[in-house]
Amino acid sequence: MTALVLGYRQGWVELKVIGIAALLTLLLALAWTLGRASYDATISLDRERVTPGDTAYGSVTVRNRAGRMVLPARMELPVGGGVAAFDLPALSPDASDEVLFSVPTTRRCVIEIGPVRSVRGDPIGLLRRTRDWAGAITLYVHPRTVPIDASTVGYLKDIEGVTTHDLSSSDVAFHALRDYVTGDSLRSIHWRTTARVGRLMVRQFEESRRSHLLLALSLREADYADADEFEVAVSAVASMAVQAIREERQVSLVTSRGRVRFATGAALLDHLAGVQASSRGGTLRDLAASAVTLVPNASMAAIVTGSVPPPRELRAAHLTLPAPLAAFAVRSVAGGTCTRRAISTLTVIDVPTLADLPKAVRSIR
Repeated sequence: MTALVLGYRQGWVELKVIGIAALLTLLLALAWTLGRASYDATISLDRERVTPGDTAYGSVTVRNRAGRMVLPARMELPVGGGVAAFDLPALSPDASDEVLFSVPTTRRCVIEIGPVRSVRGDPIGLLRRTRDWAGAITLYVHPRTVPIDASTVGYLKDIEGVTTHDLSSSDVAFHALRDYVTGDSLRSIHWRTTARVGRLMVRQFEESRRSHLLLALSLREADYADADEFEVAVSAVASMAVQAIREERQVSLVTSRGRVRFATGAALLDHLAGVQASSRGGTLRDLAASAVTLVPNASMAAIVTGSVPPPRELRAAHLTLPAPLAAFAVRSVAGGTCTRRAISTLTVIDVPTLADLPKAVRSIR
């Protein structure tokens, strides 16, 4: 347009020709983008939750809901950070076309797929008009997990819990009779035996306890030597949490960003699929303090971090926890060896790979 105006003002024929050619090109490009279409589009996946290395397969179905035939069109399907394009053929009224696609996965992540959109544009790419026809769906690439024998210590006394070998003067699991000592409740006296032996005898119980596992995951990037360490840490948390849920034990998760609330194991894994390390975040001591504040009734705590924090930082985090709370630390140590050691009264296990986690956890029982 500028060339056309200057051409007329200055009387330059060349500029007039350039301006007219540009205007005609623009009008032709605009004509390419005109037109109306009406589609119903759906996106489906064979499964919406996979693990790294799996391939998710899906399909896009586009139906012509107009009362007339629609011309071929270009369609796009955003997949994560990329875009897949495909050509839609001409469709008669109520006809549909299905396109299959696959999404290979290599790492833990959350992938948004969609929305399906139609694209109209001119051949030289001057103008482009898009319209969305279907909402997006989410593909969760869960962290890898391994089964763990999670029958650990650190339980809360509970009448609906698991019987232990620790003796108590009051509970529901009867163990034996013993002689009365000062301070015993009179309600515990077994009168029939008392009358038979001639001295006071009281009931001795075994405590029944409920496990409430508190997982504290550091998201501070500085705590990890590399990205692989962080991935092992996330998978370790996922494995311990899933095992606790399978055993119908209570489990809570607190990260450097706060408490993660979930109703099912799948919901927890959905969250962990998208969790990322951050340059922001407090120390392990801050994490431990936040965890016990948000989850005060835990019976056991696991602090999960990388190989960078020194022993004094782990000890400081442990000292933040209340004395009755049993605790251990899991360090993701890329290239290291699977070891168990103690920092003061805190048991620390080093886990080089996820496969080492079950053995490492068994060592703290």
